[in-house]
Amino acid sequence: MSQKPGFMERVSAFIVEKNKLFLILFIALMLFSAVAVGWVQVENDITVYLPESTEARRGLSIMADEFTSYGTAQIMAENLTEKEAQELAGRLSTVSGVMQVSFDTTEEHYHDGYALFDVTFTGSDTDPESVQAMKAVKAELEDHTVWISSEVGTSLSSIIASEMSVVVVLVAIVVVAVLIFTSDTYGEVLVLLGTFLSAALINMGTNFLMGTISFVSHSVAIVLQLALSVDYAIIFCNRYKEEHQSLPKKEAVIRALSLSIPEISASSLTTIAGLTAMTFMEFRLGADMGFVLIKAIVCSLLSVFLLMPALLMLLGDLMDRTRHKSFVPKIPFVGKFAYA
Repeated sequence: MSQKPGFMERVSAFIVEKNKLFLILFIALMLFSAVAVGWVQVENDITVYLPESTEARRGLSIMADEFTSYGTAQIMAENLTEKEAQELAGRLSTVSGVMQVSFDTTEEHYHDGYALFDVTFTGSDTDPESVQAMKAVKAELEDHTVWISSEVGTSLSSIIASEMSVVVVLVAIVVVAVLIFTSDTYGEVLVLLGTFLSAALINMGTNFLMGTISFVSHSVAIVLQLALSVDYAIIFCNRYKEEHQSLPKKEAVIRALSLSIPEISASSLTTIAGLTAMTFMEFRLGADMGFVLIKAIVCSLLSVFLLMPALLMLLGDLMDRTRHKSFVPKIPFVGKFAYA
């Protein structure tokens, strides 16, 4: 008498039976998310997350009400005579959006062919008028060798975003290299990458549902999502390979999924609990990052439970054909030492 399938086996069988439907659904979600990324509103001012009751927040509010902070720039040009430097200072002062240019022939501003100009703009560092004026100033200096020190047009958010783009590329290279090195078959690398990419893209695209997110969350979420949830797909894939040694592809996917759902769900709950604690921070940046990353974990779980079975069904035969010898060296002495 055959044993009646349990609840998890029935759920897993349904997901695998409808694998093409879930594959189409995720492709549609990814296309939608690719468009929705442009809808995400990013807050570049991190001070807005300070509680109103803190001294820092009150001080910033008073300073904004009582004082006007103008954008400034220090520009040093080389190989100029005193006369050429004075003429250049005059031209810079006529640029629209420039309030004044400080320059004289003392050693504070001119020495040995090097001229230092102190430029003050009519707006703040982030004012569009100041940013446009900085572009005009740089155009005026095209024929000179210059060094510019200024925060006008170079916000912290843009710096982090540019650096994180490099980090993401490096992480992608490292992840692909590690997956290839530790894999038993080249086909599984495609399955894992497809799962990771779909989860990351869907999470980024659905950030618009939160209204506005900080530039910190917007920049680092994809890397933290990979770090927090990469093991979910690996657990499922390894379980599938174990079951596939004795079961056909479809049955192996169903069996592996039914066993992986409780394991992965339990693992994710500990991560979600930690992220939930962040949402209670008085500094509301913690809540912002917490909600974005909790959503990232949920997206990763859905990709593993719903999309990955479809990818295994689609690429399972390729995985069988692209098996290779293990690149990981045998280190039994470590286990023997730990056991002893």
